[in-house]
Amino acid sequence: MGEVRGVEETTQISVEPEKEPDYEFLDPGIVKLFRSELGWLRLEVKDDRCYLDVKVARTFPLSNPDQYYGFLNAKDKVIGVVVDPSKLDRNSKKIAEEELVRRYFTPIIRRFLRMKEEYGAVYCDVETSMGPREFVVKGIRDSILDLGDGRVLIMDVDGNRYMVEDWPKLDDRSRRLLERVL
Repeated sequence: MGEVRGVEETTQISVEPEKEPDYEFLDPGIVKLFRSELGWLRLEVKDDRCYLDVKVARTFPLSNPDQYYGFLNAKDKVIGVVVDPSKLDRNSKKIAEEELVRRYFTPIIRRFLRMKEEYGAVYCDVETSMGPREFVVKGIRDSILDLGDGRVLIMDVDGNRYMVEDWPKLDDRSRRLLERVL
């Protein structure tokens, strides 16, 4: 049998350069949003680009909901991201905020009227930005998320989300009820 000498096994690692994102960061001063009579959104960028059937999304919906807005095309591919959407022109900002309310449909809890714990579930009766609501939460550790800065996200057994924007500023009774499960 022949002997093979001088052959070493080498492992080659292929390092690919980091891929550039398929979208760009857009200056809020060059972006304009319009709504058609049928409710579709059109995005215009000052360099003569125009996109039809646009959607607006929060890029970091939980950790930083108001700092970055993404504009998506009809296939949900990101066209661009606006940093600091508060600098959009008044009409574009209004349209974007209306779309975000529709997209995320997260009622804001203004007051806890009742919370009752029974058999591992918490039954909640609350006042929200969209009227009174009753819901059930199970698995409290997984269903109530403290997002920091006083914000709390609560997910009920049906997958609905409710937001508390600044729980330390709730009325005394509401704050005490929420503190029991935080």
